[in-house]
Amino acid sequence: MINLIFDIDDTVYDQLKPFEDAFNTIFGKENPLEMEALYIKSRFYSDEVYHRVVKGEMPKAEMHIYRITQALNDFDYQITKKQAEDFQRAYETNQRKITLLPGIKEILAWGKSQNATMGIITNGPAAHQQHKIDDLQINSWIPVENTFISGKIGFEKPDKKLFALVEQQLDITGAATYYIGDSFENDVVGAKQAGWKMIWLNRRKHKEPIDTPYHPDFCVENESELLTILQNLT
Repeated sequence: MINLIFDIDDTVYDQLKPFEDAFNTIFGKENPLEMEALYIKSRFYSDEVYHRVVKGEMPKAEMHIYRITQALNDFDYQITKKQAEDFQRAYETNQRKITLLPGIKEILAWGKSQNATMGIITNGPAAHQQHKIDDLQINSWIPVENTFISGKIGFEKPDKKLFALVEQQLDITGAATYYIGDSFENDVVGAKQAGWKMIWLNRRKHKEPIDTPYHPDFCVENESELLTILQNLT
């Protein structure tokens, strides 16, 4: 029997939708910017300074302003601080409306029918990530005690100590465990250096970094491909 551990953001729900809805609310639907490209830039700038937020060197509100302002600058689109703050408020409102992707519901139901041990590992502030988990109602399939949030634990992906803690708490082995996530840097690297199996759910079709010693066991672009892989593993 395999164990299935899931990331949250852009893995079990589409993180682009609340971003796009917030942008359309603040800046208008007629804007010619390509939303997925803008979103990816925003995540890049968020990741660039996230460690400073964790260390208390940058207020979270400042990071929110920085990431959308810098992302838009890359597309020659300038906004005011107030517009950045308005966007963040709209983004947070829309994040409370997130739902599990239908294909993920099917995978979770399949995992439960197989009596697979299932869990969650997600990076981010404890309260913020817990809100997402609650809104997604993912604990209908995954027990609350199988949920691991970096902000609550004290270290984050790709730190292999986080994966080791999950192994210990769930009484599982890395060799029998598949981690499913969207981030190469956090999920693929974290899982593989911890000795886990890894399925990279690469919806955004990112390129695998050059000269990396870490490689996913499988790379899929959607939930249908993911379910097929999982069914073939059992």
